[in-house]
Amino acid sequence: MKELKLPVSFEEVPYFKHAFRGDLIITLGVIYYFPRINTSVKERKVWHEVTRHFGLIGFGVDVVLRAGSALIRNTVNRSRLRKEGLWLEGDSSPALQTRLDAHIAELKRQDPQLVRYEYSLPKPMRFAVGEIKNLSTRGGLKFETAFDQHDFSIAPHRRKLLREALWMAGFRQ
Repeated sequence: MKELKLPVSFEEVPYFKHAFRGDLIITLGVIYYFPRINTSVKERKVWHEVTRHFGLIGFGVDVVLRAGSALIRNTVNRSRLRKEGLWLEGDSSPALQTRLDAHIAELKRQDPQLVRYEYSLPKPMRFAVGEIKNLSTRGGLKFETAFDQHDFSIAPHRRKLLREALWMAGFRQ
């Protein structure tokens, strides 16, 4: 079995009551989340198309197919950040953190896009070990920060890897 090395990414991770999916990155002392998909918008489109063509039976089939495909889509260390050139092969945690922190700072400086709230995506998030309280990996990854509670759904087959990555990164339950 291959030895776990940081940084580690988990892709297609649901956040905020499954409203968003994105990349969860575990580095030494810092957790990052990069939202990629507003699932509520996608589900509304699917609901409209499926029920228009097949009625409620089609919607039931769609729910089952999406649940199965979510297990297939759940990958580790295939973050889009690699394709975007932000995560280079062989990066150490400090090297990746430097690039991700600069990228997040740049995104925060940009003017917000003019889209209706229900279509928006949150900005990428950064959580340092000292900012996190009440960390739990039961049923996913849950923790509190100064002003928020965060709940990331992690598929059962990836939870052991999550616990190992968090332990190596200095996050203790």
